[in-house]
Amino acid sequence: MGDNMPKIKMLVTIKNDANDSIYETVAITHDDIISYKEKDGTLVIYNLDTNSLVRENDELRMDYLFDVSKETSGTIKVKEYNKDIYVPLITKKLERKNNDIEVQYNIDDKVFLYKVEEIKWVY
Repeated sequence: MGDNMPKIKMLVTIKNDANDSIYETVAITHDDIISYKEKDGTLVIYNLDTNSLVRENDELRMDYLFDVSKETSGTIKVKEYNKDIYVPLITKKLERKNNDIEVQYNIDDKVFLYKVEEIKWVY
């Protein structure tokens, strides 16, 4: 990713049964794609056109596609074993306003929330 791509401050919220985290990060936006790194170095890419989410680190690559109108299948690749695990995704809520995204989805009756909000400067 080039240095000339627009950088924006983002507030990321991830909630589920096992995790409840909110943190700030700097994201790069380019061609309707928002990308950033989590604190542990995991690369996160959200495609605003396709509503797809990719999270990748040394151990795993997670590909999720969100569509409120139908059940989709997420893929989790376990790199050490070169195995794919497929998980059924039911998207309950998908809202987008500019670079702000809120997705609520279920996997096996567990509720997940993924939310990114652009932090706008207030003067």
